[in-house]
Amino acid sequence: MESPAGTCCSSSPTPRSASASRARTICSRGAAQLLERELPAAALKEYTRVIIGEADRLTALVDSMARPSQAPNQTSLNVHEICEHVYHLLRAEAPPTLVIERDYDPSLPNAHLDRHQMIQALLNVARNALQAQGDKGRIVLRTRARSNVSIGSAVHRLTASVQVEDTGPGVPEHLRASIFYPLVTGRANGTGLGLAVAQELVTRNGGIIEFESEFGRTVFTLLLPIGDDT
Repeated sequence: MESPAGTCCSSSPTPRSASASRARTICSRGAAQLLERELPAAALKEYTRVIIGEADRLTALVDSMARPSQAPNQTSLNVHEICEHVYHLLRAEAPPTLVIERDYDPSLPNAHLDRHQMIQALLNVARNALQAQGDKGRIVLRTRARSNVSIGSAVHRLTASVQVEDTGPGVPEHLRASIFYPLVTGRANGTGLGLAVAQELVTRNGGIIEFESEFGRTVFTLLLPIGDDT
């Protein structure tokens, strides 16, 4: 399994870009609220509620990333709640021919994490898997408990392993050493920011992202500390 080479370059927004992103998100929320009033069917209103909820989450996320020195707002979270949130967003984006499966370890204890940051980190990784496959393929969201995991200089007695597995073509060999750096992408229309931001958000919460890749099977693993380290 490969880890990022060196320290991931910072991809925190500047105050100006953060303000612009926040403004766009607030506009999206307002538009969704107006649309909700016009929709006659309750089922359709569920979509606007998702948009409003995501707009609120992204506003909080932009605010936190604009202040990189501020500690994450960590609370005791069920990791599977984060996975389920991402699963439903991913299911809404994915074509019906693409299979998305869940394989959770029900014994996994809660972890102290920043909910907004962890949703965004996992969503970025999952979207990367989605975009790598086109209309067909398979994505698995998997959780496991792992013991005695080294992250930096600390050895954690217990960590949550949150994996995103896909059946795409794999990470190109020439990108593997720099895949978590900003602006590095293997897609013509990619921004190269998704994995860089994901790694930074996971790092802020004391974790790390690793990956292993070959043709037909790529697995990105978010390792998140649970409890005390040694």
